[in-house]
Amino acid sequence: MAKARRHPETRDVQPRVLLAFGGGLLLFIALAAIGVKLVFNTAPTWLQLPANVSPKSPDLQTAPKHDLAAFRAEEDRQLKTLGWVDRNAGIARIPIDDAMWAVVSHGLPDWSRPTAAATEPDCALLTAAVPRAPQARNCQQQRGAGR
Repeated sequence: MAKARRHPETRDVQPRVLLAFGGGLLLFIALAAIGVKLVFNTAPTWLQLPANVSPKSPDLQTAPKHDLAAFRAEEDRQLKTLGWVDRNAGIARIPIDDAMWAVVSHGLPDWSRPTAAATEPDCALLTAAVPRAPQARNCQQQRGAGR
């Protein structure tokens, strides 16, 4: 019977080295977290309360069902009434029933045809948005030649 050869290594893992590595890793993570906190302002801005609000007594919604009913009633009122959205821009609101009847009666507009506003670019808007763009210069030159 042949003698079994013994491997010269008696242990694969040394517990002290493993514990020292784990402790060093935890220490590194803790120091890195402290370093990040010192370097970057990680305080959330949405947690800062106004001066007149106390965190001990927040404003709570006392009647959420009533508030939701009032909100929906206001939405329904706006859907059923005629009014201005932006009078200066000429944008009005019509009742939803009238809008649906207009679509049924006249059909949807033909979106494939360009409108007058799409064929004539608004040079002032283009110049205000990108004043040094070549498109803005071309628009101004075309407007000047067209007049």
